[in-house]
Amino acid sequence: MSQTVITTAFEQWKAQQAVNGGAVGLDEFVFANVPDLDTDAPIDRAEDLPDKAQIVHRQAVSRTGVVNENAVVYSVVLGAETGDFSFNWIGLMNKASGTLAMIVHAPLQQKIKTTAGQQGNVLTRSFLMEFNGAQTETAISTPAETWQIDFTARMMGMDERQRLENIDIYGPGAFFGNGWLVGKTGTQYFVTKGAGYVAGLRAELATNQNITVTTKPVKVWLDVCWRGTLTSAWTVEQKVTVAASLSDYEQNGVKHYVFALASIDENGVITDLRPKGALSEQQASSDYMRKDKNLQDVANIPAARKVLDVYSKAEAVPATRKINGKALSGDITISATDAAAIPDGGNLGTININTLTGTKFGRYVQPVSANATEANGYPPQAGVAGALDVIQNAANGFEGCTQEFRPYNSNVCYRRFYNAANKSWSAWLFDISSAGGQVTGELMINNPGLALRLIAPKGRGVYIQARDTDNNPRWYIGAGSDNNDGCAFQNYKYDTNIVLSSVITCNKSVNISGAVTPTSYVNFDARYQAKGNYTPAGQAYTKAESDARYNLKNSISIKTASRLVTKDSTTGVMEVVMSGISVGNRVNANVTFPVAFPNACAGVVISYNGAGHGNDSDSAIYVPSYSKTGCILYANNANGIFTLIAKGY
Repeated sequence: MSQTVITTAFEQWKAQQAVNGGAVGLDEFVFANVPDLDTDAPIDRAEDLPDKAQIVHRQAVSRTGVVNENAVVYSVVLGAETGDFSFNWIGLMNKASGTLAMIVHAPLQQKIKTTAGQQGNVLTRSFLMEFNGAQTETAISTPAETWQIDFTARMMGMDERQRLENIDIYGPGAFFGNGWLVGKTGTQYFVTKGAGYVAGLRAELATNQNITVTTKPVKVWLDVCWRGTLTSAWTVEQKVTVAASLSDYEQNGVKHYVFALASIDENGVITDLRPKGALSEQQASSDYMRKDKNLQDVANIPAARKVLDVYSKAEAVPATRKINGKALSGDITISATDAAAIPDGGNLGTININTLTGTKFGRYVQPVSANATEANGYPPQAGVAGALDVIQNAANGFEGCTQEFRPYNSNVCYRRFYNAANKSWSAWLFDISSAGGQVTGELMINNPGLALRLIAPKGRGVYIQARDTDNNPRWYIGAGSDNNDGCAFQNYKYDTNIVLSSVITCNKSVNISGAVTPTSYVNFDARYQAKGNYTPAGQAYTKAESDARYNLKNSISIKTASRLVTKDSTTGVMEVVMSGISVGNRVNANVTFPVAFPNACAGVVISYNGAGHGNDSDSAIYVPSYSKTGCILYANNANGIFTLIAKGY
């Protein structure tokens, strides 16, 4: 952005010229390239010429002209023979006195000279100076040429004034007929051709325009701006934007104004947001009735009927008449409840049916098996499409209800109930049918003779099984596998089973409180001595006597990376190996064997991994004492890691 200022030096010089009767003549332009010049910052009116090293060109004023009695213009033409240089500072001055009159700070510009193989450019720069009596004091009488004056600001002001005047007439938005109406054919949304105003700018759509709507809810916006170049005709540029929200904005120095044409909800329903006509027509639409509404915009219909006496007393329905408690004084909606019918809940889609409690009673359909999942609340045993009835019972509140789900491919009816008190659903159960079923109470079969029959194909398993409420098996009776003619009684908790086949087998101990009277003692004779044929008392050893007389079998009681305990079955000798024992210098290290010797420790052998200490000093490692439970290790002038082997019996 450029900045312009008249200097205080010029004001002082002009005053002095007036006292002396001299003319105020400005005759030279100065161009400079000032490093790091901030073109947005205001110019100090006391500013002087830049350093000589920064001045890139000086040139006499090419033409002067009068705009009016208080404004004159000075121009310079930089021809194609001038250059090359860059400038961002321009000054107008009186060369003789060295008075700097006007200063411009502008973005960096290039002046290129025409040379062999390079086309130069021609630049014109004009300064408009305004002060009282400017024509008289400068003695300029020639009218200014149009090329000397930049009318951009004035033209832009005229455009803005016209835009604001249009807002006074049309408001922030106004549309005519079906112009810019958003519609839909099938799934294709479009904007209807026609005209309208947004922020005072007139936008016209020549033909219907299709738009893409990907997400909903959303709004459709008309975006307009006023755009052109210095030499071109300026026109309204317009575009349609689909977005949830949008506001006026500025882009590349051009102001954009937006207005919502319509909103589209999540179901694709369009709501027209366009104000119709000018402000006067919009106001009239709220103050008066429209002919095209056919009395639909009557504010108080009962009052209007009374004034017009539309119905005679003989024809009129009494205002006190009701249907199911609903007064006939206005439009009423008859529900399924009014007709004692079951409400049609419609297609469930992906709805979680856990949310369909008592106040949402009715009959629903689920046509897609992929939606009938346990995660969506459906019976886990079903897993297919079907019909759902929600039956309100109002127990513990109006949300209390029972749900019944019927799969499309069976006669099973699944049921559960909703407890409004603790807001919880019961488990799904289903009636007994040819497809099976569940019984939650006691089942009594009152029939003499055969009461329960299990039928299965030949060779297939058939059994009765008990499970707990967590669906963990407890026991079963019957043939638990195919090709099994035995009958088993299995207890899952203790892994106990009794199998009745050609023989009776049991995998656990049998405790019998009464006497066992076998018909054959052959098996007993083969296992036990006959009575009176066993070893007499005093001729057999007790366990304690046997343990004292005989060696145990080979055994290893401990076996780790740093501990090993073994016992020889022949000799009874026990060996203990220990490693990784840390012993400090001149410190008794008490070691406890992982397993004590039963009788005594015969000795301890040690090895050492470490260093001695001192010069010409004795270093020694040894075992001062040991017992059947442990030993003491000692290191003199040494410390390190010990390994020991202890033997005993």
